Amino acid sequence: MNRPPPPVRGALPGSAGSQAGATQEIGLQVLARFSALVRIARSYQPDNQVVTAQIEALVQTLAPVLEEKGEAVLVALEDGLYLNGARVPIHSKNLRFYRHVMEEFKLRHISGVRIQQGVTLVELIQFFRLFLQPELYKGLELLTACLANGTDHVLPAVHASTEDPGGEEFDPPWEETEEPAAEGDSPANRGGWENMTVAEQDKPRRRAAPPGAARKEYTAAIQGARSLLAATSLQGGMELRHAKRVVQPLVDGAFASEPVVVGLSSLSRHDEYTYAHAVNVCLVAVSMGRFLEMDRRALADLGVAALLHDVGKAAVSGEIHRPLELFTAEERAAATRHPLEGAKLLARSTTLNQTTLRCMRVALEHHMGLGPDGYPESGEIRPSMLSRVVQVADCYVSLQTHRSPRGAKVTPYQALGMMLGPLKGRFHAGLLWALVQTVGFYPSGQLVELDDGSLAVVLAPNEADPARPHVRIVFTPARKRLSPEETFEIRPLPRGRSVRRALPAEEYPTEDDAQAA
Repeated sequence: MNRPPPPVRGALPGSAGSQAGATQEIGLQVLARFSALVRIARSYQPDNQVVTAQIEALVQTLAPVLEEKGEAVLVALEDGLYLNGARVPIHSKNLRFYRHVMEEFKLRHISGVRIQQGVTLVELIQFFRLFLQPELYKGLELLTACLANGTDHVLPAVHASTEDPGGEEFDPPWEETEEPAAEGDSPANRGGWENMTVAEQDKPRRRAAPPGAARKEYTAAIQGARSLLAATSLQGGMELRHAKRVVQPLVDGAFASEPVVVGLSSLSRHDEYTYAHAVNVCLVAVSMGRFLEMDRRALADLGVAALLHDVGKAAVSGEIHRPLELFTAEERAAATRHPLEGAKLLARSTTLNQTTLRCMRVALEHHMGLGPDGYPESGEIRPSMLSRVVQVADCYVSLQTHRSPRGAKVTPYQALGMMLGPLKGRFHAGLLWALVQTVGFYPSGQLVELDDGSLAVVLAPNEADPARPHVRIVFTPARKRLSPEETFEIRPLPRGRSVRRALPAEEYPTEDDAQAA
């Protein structure tokens, strides 16, 4: 007997049965409207009056859901369709609509559609103009095209999840802080950033964690990765709910727009490097997923898969005794076997469910299809969306934290430049753009020279203008190092101030330079 698939947990937190029932009734109407809209739009241009009337009718049907929840998410999961987590019932009268909508989603390699409150008719017309060209736009390509054409309030849902990320809500444990003032009215722009008071410099500008929380969460994630990836844990069985607890603070950080800083790049011990690498890749991947508008549950899946992407290295580490540059043929063969070993290990060590299967696929595919150096051979198989996100995050982190003299000299800016330059052909352009939006033109932790000659460390990207990040001044134009009490922050660089260049690692000032100055 076929069991019905589980509901989309948490999509309607705290909702009563009556609310779910109302959503289901609206879902029945939405299926009919959506199906009719797609059929009619095949015969007319999307801006034709007949089509626009169907679009307006669809939005009117969704109005109660949009008003209550701020968004309407229609997705296909297994053999069912869900509207904001409530399964749309199947009746004889709507069976043809049910099948048609699921077929349209499947044809485009997407899970569904997400419409947010405030969507305009222009956005919807543009969305359906792209949606009705499945031969050109599928999956990530459709999402990329929508983002490029400004349909910010209506986007394809490229991935949906039925898994509960740990039984707890993902609400950040800190409160909303004061919003930033308008750019032209900030203290830095009114009187010059050098005249900002300490109170103005320290004033919260965004949703932010308590002081030191980000570092504590990173350290806790390292410890959690250690317990998950230790050989004894892998041999004795692994509970993915523990991995979800490790990932949860990183997902919270992505929703709180915390800056992405790849840390602990100087670790030398193999096990320490392994744990830090797993957490760094998870951090970058989850932040990219947030930009791609994945919901919390999908981000939890992505985070767990990223955390465990290299788990297969435990099975081959005993066969590798040299650094990458000095690999023998046997060691290289062992290294290229770790994706398959990872998928097998996850299958043996965990209970098989949807999250496990996604993790297995990412473990198998995170080096697949990456040009001539990709492995294992993919044939006609294309890596999944989650795998492709992890591929980008893994490369960005690896370039900076490679345990060799080469890796020690790669700055965040140089790593980003390599991915947008000589390595760009390996990755999807939309995902590279997601990485840029996540880390900014000048990634957090990068040392930059400003137009007055002073040196600053980048604290976080600026969503409004990636070329003018948030920075902390640490050296004067004369290269005099400022004491911790003398340093000050500019959030963000005001108009009229700019980054002259990003410093390569070999130009980073040393203690001797500071003393000489």
